[in-house]
Amino acid sequence: MSWTDHELTEVLCVGNEQGIFARCDIPANSVVGVFDGVAEVFSLNPDGSVDWRGQDGGMSIHLKLSDNKLFAIMPIPEVKIDGIDFINHSCDPNCRADAGVLVVETIRPVRKGEQLTLNYHDMDLIKLGRPCWCKHVPDDKRCIL
Repeated sequence: MSWTDHELTEVLCVGNEQGIFARCDIPANSVVGVFDGVAEVFSLNPDGSVDWRGQDGGMSIHLKLSDNKLFAIMPIPEVKIDGIDFINHSCDPNCRADAGVLVVETIRPVRKGEQLTLNYHDMDLIKLGRPCWCKHVPDDKRCIL
């Protein structure tokens, strides 16, 4: 689905999930990946949930909510999901997404073995009322994704 700099990163298991980690020390402002996929428009249900039309909403890149429609990028059918597609959320991220939330770059030096993360809340990604699971943030201070 997307491009990832596999010289800098690798996908590893995080509990029952997967995440992307630094294979080596990565300097600040390094591009580590670019999201790609198929542009789709989804309707919002009256309760605010998304009608995914049978697709996996967990793999979507939310671009914009407008007029009860969600504009998103979805995985390309039959293309393996890998690399940057597994970047996870953190309220204290070490990466950001620029150029319309598609180019992912580090915002500080990242040490070898550290998980790469984005703050989805800052990017208008996945803001559908789900609380994040950041352990270092008290429950009443967690952002709503």
